[in-house]
This record gives sequence, structure tokens and C-alpha cells, in this order.
Amino acid sequence: MTNPLLAPRNRILPALVTPLTPSGELDTASLEHLIDHLYSSGVGGLYITGSTGEGVYLDPAIRKQVVEISVALSRGHGQTVVHVGSVAASQAYELAKHAGQVGADAVSSIPPFVGGYSWPEVKGFYQTLAQASPIPIVGYYIPSLTGQSFSADQMLELMAIPNVVGFKCTDSNIYVEQRFLARLSPDHILYHGADELLSFGLQMGAHGGIGTTYNFMPKLILEIAQLCAEGRLAEAVATQKKVNEIIEILLSYHGLAGTKHILVWQGHIASPTCAPPRASLSPEKQAELKERLRRTAIGDTLIK
Repeated sequence: MTNPLLAPRNRILPALVTPLTPSGELDTASLEHLIDHLYSSGVGGLYITGSTGEGVYLDPAIRKQVVEISVALSRGHGQTVVHVGSVAASQAYELAKHAGQVGADAVSSIPPFVGGYSWPEVKGFYQTLAQASPIPIVGYYIPSLTGQSFSADQMLELMAIPNVVGFKCTDSNIYVEQRFLARLSPDHILYHGADELLSFGLQMGAHGGIGTTYNFMPKLILEIAQLCAEGRLAEAVATQKKVNEIIEILLSYHGLAGTKHILVWQGHIASPTCAPPRASLSPEKQAELKERLRRTAIGDTLIK
């Protein structure tokens, strides 16, 4: 059967930020505005409640609410992949069933990561998730977060599980990603997940991208994807350098906290509140970030 995730030509999916009120509740108005803005900017879908969306730190009821709103607003505009990873495996299975029930296109999950797990345990988790989910599964490789490094052959073992149709690969070691791509079936999909290496991942053959910075500079990200698709690789790298100038600054102010502040300054969300225990930036750090961003080539698009 043809992989439905390969059907659209535009496979650039922001790892959607979850806007929260200062009291920690879901800011539905900001969420709806941000999604509308991203689709009007031209993105091809959404990756929901992942690490950027703070999924593992949110109450399951809020996660479900985010998914329901995102899926509803995506109909006719783009595909939705819902991250269901959780410390409790049973919760991941429940969230996968919910995602299928409300009409998401696929679910994804980081592997079990708290306390350390063996490879057979990790593989067993994905086997059970694939059985529990009524929609396709996208595996997730992010060793900087989970502390688990997989080989290309191990990732292929997961791809052999029925209902696992793809992978999100977020790692600076692009060699592992390329060797994995070289072994993939034509019916499988790989999303590149390291924003700072998107142009190189696409040149290596990744089918699309998922990333945090897509929330606040979607047009530059889409430009990279288009240039790569047209074989204009030197121009894609030149645009990647503009993106990386922002990423280098952002990493000094915790990527997610900084991202939410930028979205506030752009007028797309109302509050930079993060899920506890992540703190928002202090007034001093906000001022520093603003000043550094203003000096970049695209500073006028980030602070308004």
C-alpha cells in the first residue's frame, strides 16, 4: 500500500509550539491564530505535541485538546502527525488511539527514555504502539534528548514493524541519517529534524522536514526546501546560513523559551509561558535576545 505521508509534495511541518496562558492553561485563541498563520505562510502540515510542543510536560487532557484543534484546522490545508510519547507507555497508546479517532494522519513517539531501556524493550514499545494505533506510526530518533543512539540497521528493524511507515531523524550526525536513507524502502518516509542542517538533510534525500524554528521563520524554511527541490543547492546553503545565524543566537536563550518570546514579538501568541518547570526568559535575557536578533539579516521579521 502507498504510504499516505508521501502523497503531498509539501512535507515541511512545523513542530508546533503549544501556546499557554500565564496560569498554564491552553491558549486556544493563540493556538488557532498560529496555525492559521503557518498555513497561510505555506507549510505542508503540523507535527503536534512533540518536544517543541512540550507534550510530555502537559496534562493529557490539554494534549488531546491541542490535537483536536490542530487536526480540525488542518483539514484541507495539510497533514497532521501527532507525537504521543510519554513516560507512561500506556498513556502513549491511549493518545495514539485518540489521534486516530479525531482524524490525524499519523502518530509519532520518542522511544522510552526515563531510566534507560534495552533495545528489545525499545523495539517492544514500538510494536505495541503500532498495534494500538489505528493510523500509521512515525518513529523518532533524537539521541540528544533520549540518550539512546540507534544504528541505521536498528532503525530498519523498527521500520519492518507493520504500521511503522517512517522516521523523524533529529541528530547532527547526518551520516547515520544518510545510511538509513540508503536502506529505506521507496514506500517509507524520513523527515529531517535538525533545523540547522535542513538543506543538507534534503540534499541527502530526506523527504521533508520537521522543526522548531519553522514556527517563526516558515518562509525561509520553505525557501530552503524549494531551492533543494530545484537543485539550486548553493542558494539553499546560503539561505541555511541565514537560518543558522538565528539558531546560534537562540541556543543561548533555551530554544523553546526563546522561540515563544519571538512568537509573542511577532504577534502570533499572547504569552511566552512554558510548561513547568521550564521558565520564561528574564527581562534582562529578553532584552539581550532582542538586541542580538535585531542585528541579524532578518531581524526586522522577528521583532515587530
